[in-house]
Amino acid sequence: MLICLGFGVDTFHGVAHAQYLEAVAALTRSGASLGPWSLTPYLSEAQRYRETLPCVHERTPDLPSIVSSSILDAVEGQFGDDQSTSGTQRSTLFINPLMALYWAFNAVGVAQRNLYLDRLQETETFAEVSQVSAAFREEWPELKSWESIPL
Repeated sequence: MLICLGFGVDTFHGVAHAQYLEAVAALTRSGASLGPWSLTPYLSEAQRYRETLPCVHERTPDLPSIVSSSILDAVEGQFGDDQSTSGTQRSTLFINPLMALYWAFNAVGVAQRNLYLDRLQETETFAEVSQVSAAFREEWPELKSWESIPL
């Protein structure tokens, strides 16, 4: 199983959310989407997540978790340019309820859609994955370019 949480958080890192939603639709057609559900402030998992975040921030004081902070802000009902960490002071955020959705997928179905999975087998870090992804996109210029969500 593959779980995604934090829809919209990584726009800064080049995640094209229109293409993500298109992929979710394709995974749904193929039977690989297991559906979404929401992390709410009433769930014990959300409460433990909230309790754990200060420990994470203490251990990484120079890199507070923007992703986790944004997700938990969304869980708590924040919206828009809510600045809860020092790491986002020069950015404009769009905290919204979609960030609190878990999206579940059959991992094999997701892997079958990945056109460069073989190149990822030797990667170990986020930077290496990013390099492989960028190199693949350069080799395939006909792939879809960035598309905004028409909402």
